[in-house]
Formats: sequence, structure tokens, C-alpha cells
Amino acid sequence: MGLRYRKSINLGGGFRINLSKSGIGYSWGVKGYRVTKTAKGTKRTTASIPGTGISYVHESSKNNKSQSENRYPKSIDNNHYDTQNIINNVATAMVSEGLEDMLASASKTLKINKVSTIGLLISIICGFIFPAMFLFTAIFLALKIYVKTKGTIDLDYSIDEDQKSIVDERMKPMIKITQCTKVWRIMQTSKVIDKKYTSGASNTVNRTDCQTSTKAPFPFKANIQVASFKAGNETLLFMPDKLFIMQGSKIGALNYSDISSNKYTTRFVESGNVPRDAQIVDKTWRYVNKSGGPDRRFKDNRELPICLYGKLELHSRSGLNTVIMYSNAKINN
Repeated sequence: MGLRYRKSINLGGGFRINLSKSGIGYSWGVKGYRVTKTAKGTKRTTASIPGTGISYVHESSKNNKSQSENRYPKSIDNNHYDTQNIINNVATAMVSEGLEDMLASASKTLKINKVSTIGLLISIICGFIFPAMFLFTAIFLALKIYVKTKGTIDLDYSIDEDQKSIVDERMKPMIKITQCTKVWRIMQTSKVIDKKYTSGASNTVNRTDCQTSTKAPFPFKANIQVASFKAGNETLLFMPDKLFIMQGSKIGALNYSDISSNKYTTRFVESGNVPRDAQIVDKTWRYVNKSGGPDRRFKDNRELPICLYGKLELHSRSGLNTVIMYSNAKINN
């Protein structure tokens, strides 16, 4: 026999919090009409005519589309074709031999940290309704502090002289990329049908900004400079001997011997602000004619700079598929 628990708290003004075994739900409404957000994440709308027994209920299902499907459509518009999504495999599928134990420990730390964060927020919110819940706030806060101090994985590198040149050759270019004015992850590429509408470019990209750092993100701690690139929920952490792929609480790691890389420069039509360290090599127009000049049929046809950017492609058989673009192409020299 299953046990079911449900408690409803009326806060007035038609707003109600529902506490159940499944979680916390919210509802708002007046007599004859109520909107409910269930603990399972679905939305239920109830409308009725008081005194008649006639009612209407509509419940929307939870969105089950994957993040990659939502963020990266198969095509951009009618002027593009052969659209390719540039995304990595699940982090836990990208693990080189011998790294499993360390990654399991790091993943456990991240999961506990996530639980403590969620518990802390919920206990604070509920504490204003049930003051006794502030006891759990103290517990989750203590857990979070403990995880942050005791759960850190120290990566202490001692590099021999005969290995120093190899490490420098690998790490210095990556650290220089973190110091560029702008760094992006290329998430999607498409070929163009009519280049007139794309400033003469035969390919377009969907890019997202990268947050860069030379410090290792939690739960790692290193005694040397590293190269970290965060885009959305994914962080790539370049260490002297391996690359970590962090996706939430999921972590993968690949030895560089399992990764193929290619670094080169590319001409890019910049429709946004030109980074201060970028090199402008040419100019074009938002809409171009067959000869490459401005198409006079378009009134709002501004001139656009063509910048020389650097690109780094990373691939592995296990599913690493990353393209990083950076504003200072001179570091490739």
C-alpha cells in the first residue's frame, strides 16, 4: 500500500502552495478559474461555472524535447541548407582509460553541492511559512560549506624539466586564447543558397559567448594556470595532461593522445562589435550584388568589417566535437 502525503497552504489572494511527496506545486485563481503548476512540472488550467457542475480542465504535458533540439534547429531559414550541429557527446561517454575513479569522485562532489544548493533555497523559502524549516537551512548551509572545503579535488602538478617544453607548447596557446577580448563556441554551421543575403559569405554560423578563466572551476583546484572555457552548461578545462569536459554534474576526461586538433585562421563577417584585439582585413556590405558591391535595392545596407579570427577544432572517437573561435588570430603565429 502506497503512502501519499499532501498539504495545502493558502497564502491569501488566491495563491496556494501545495506540498506533497512529489514536491512543491503552486496554484493561483479565483472561484471558477484556477491555474496550477504541479510538482511534476505540468501546467493545469481549470475553469468552471459555479453551481452547474460544468467544468473544463486542460493540462499541458512537460516539455520532453532535448536541449540540443531546442537550441539547434535543423535549419535556420529558407536561405540555408546542410545545417550541422556542433555539439559534444554526453560527458560520461568521453573518458580515457584510468580516469574513472577520479571522475566518479568529482561527479559525486558536484551532485552533493547541487543538492545542498537546492535544499538551501527551498528551506529559506519555506522558512518564511514554517519557521522550523530554517533548521534545515542551517543543515544545508553546513553541508555546502563542507563540500566546498572538503570536496575539492587538488590537482598538484610537478613538471620535470624534460617535460616542461611539451607542457608549455600545449598550455601556453590555450592560456593566450583565454586572454583574447572575445571567445566563442561555434554551435552550428549552415551553407548558404544565395550569398546576396549573407554579405557574400558562403557559410553562416551560430555562435555563443565563452566565459574564460585561467583558474580551475569547482570541484577542481590546480597549482598552475589552466585554460577554462564555459559556454552554457558546459565547461572545457584544459590541463597539462588531459582535457576535462564538465556538463552539470557529469564529467568526462580525455588524454590528449585521444584527441585530434586543428588550429587555423578564418575570415569572418562581423555584424556585431569588433573586438579590440581583432584584425580587420576587408569590408563588405550587409547585402551584396553579384560583383561584391552594395546592393542598392536595400535601403538599410550598412558596411560590415571582415575580421581575421582564430579557430580551434577538437575531435575524438568518443564524441568530442568542439569548435572554439577567438578574436586575436595573431596568437596562431
